[in-house]
Amino acid sequence: MLVSPMHSTNCDVKSYIRMCQTSIFRLVGLVIMALVLQACQGSDMPDLKEFVTTAYQNKKPEIESLPEIVPYKGFTYSATEEADPFDTKNIATSRAQVAASGEGPNANRRREHLESFPLDALKMVGTMIQKTVPWVIVQTSEGKAFRAKVGNYLGQNEGQIMQIIPQEQKIVLAELVLDSAGLWVTREVEITIDE
Repeated sequence: MLVSPMHSTNCDVKSYIRMCQTSIFRLVGLVIMALVLQACQGSDMPDLKEFVTTAYQNKKPEIESLPEIVPYKGFTYSATEEADPFDTKNIATSRAQVAASGEGPNANRRREHLESFPLDALKMVGTMIQKTVPWVIVQTSEGKAFRAKVGNYLGQNEGQIMQIIPQEQKIVLAELVLDSAGLWVTREVEITIDE
């Protein structure tokens, strides 16, 4: 394929012009950047220089004093004749021993309906007195309301109602729970109306 000399020179001139334009744009960009940098350098900022030299001239830094070091005093154990608190005789080793002692819950007792709910699923909503007998009204998480009196059970820890105090809108339960040693202990729980 033959290319005419006229067409070849036309392309060379156009590329030369494009190259010159690119160079001019680069040169203009460099001149603008140099002017901006010159403008930033030209200000002396005397107020900033004065602040830096005089800022903390009259103030001395306050250093907190170190805390007093108390020397370590060793402890000598002198109760070797006393009972050892870590002796295995002090710990109930099996639940069979606890059950044999008869201190646990009564397995033959008939369970009441409110014992199928944990205490946090029961809500005290009121009290009432009927023929001088105080009653408590308890609502379950299902939304059903039940009434109970002293001697009834609530919750899943053998919680028996010991007192109903209508004036204070509270009831006192005695729960039977296992402690860390595996022994049955009684703990007192108070439930009040949540306002």
